[in-house]
Amino acid sequence: MSARINTILVLGSAHGIGEALVRRFYGLGKKVIATGREQSRNKLAQLEQELPGLEIRVWELTDLESLQDEVKSILSDHPKLDTVIINAGIQTHYNIFQQPPNEKEVIREITINLTAPILVAQAFAPHLLALAQSGTKTNIFLTSSALAYFPVAFYPTYCPTKAGLSAFTKILRDQLHYTGCKDMNVVEIVPPYIDTDLDGAHRDQTDALQGGKDKAVPPMRLADYIDQFFTALEQRGADGSFKNEIGIGWGAQCPEVFREGYQKLSKALGWSE
Repeated sequence: MSARINTILVLGSAHGIGEALVRRFYGLGKKVIATGREQSRNKLAQLEQELPGLEIRVWELTDLESLQDEVKSILSDHPKLDTVIINAGIQTHYNIFQQPPNEKEVIREITINLTAPILVAQAFAPHLLALAQSGTKTNIFLTSSALAYFPVAFYPTYCPTKAGLSAFTKILRDQLHYTGCKDMNVVEIVPPYIDTDLDGAHRDQTDALQGGKDKAVPPMRLADYIDQFFTALEQRGADGSFKNEIGIGWGAQCPEVFREGYQKLSKALGWSE
């Protein structure tokens, strides 16, 4: 991993998976730039105090008009940035037929989970490609979810946004293939259900819908997920490339089921042998 990752930008770093990734990469001696929304400013400042040398940036992803300026500023300060992890995301729970959400909340969730990640990826892609073509291995990771492949009724906006981001990641990888560049990796991170504050506001409700906490699907411990993630990260190809998807538990099974079905359909359509 050390040969592929040196300077890394992690979006959505104030909590959950993002914070854990920042801490682990920092512990491995990487140069880490951590970003979070305005509401996470204090948490980012706390991380900066705990981890000397960590760089923090407040980046409000819902402000799409400033997105290109943010990217230009980061690249100006870090022209050798070789890895970007787009991990930001929020999750709401509602029933369309009982108490539909405020439209602004739906738009905000779509913006943070799908629109902004696509625009961020597209903004950094030319830099990462150019750096790779000059001889530096580069990487872009996008965090989807097992729910991108297996939608559940609890999350009417979250599931389709993650499915959209999963599809975008595959398309980005396909378009990269056409450039002929072998030194840039596009990786989809596919987490299972993890014990973070992502669903903290509505976990009791979704547990109840599954028959109560004792019957509900249990979340994986965040520490266990991070340990397994970094183990999977080291399982690279013969050329040193990362796997196309890094899924753990249920998050590993879902892409496999998709790939099997896609390959069958591709053969039936004559797209592949």
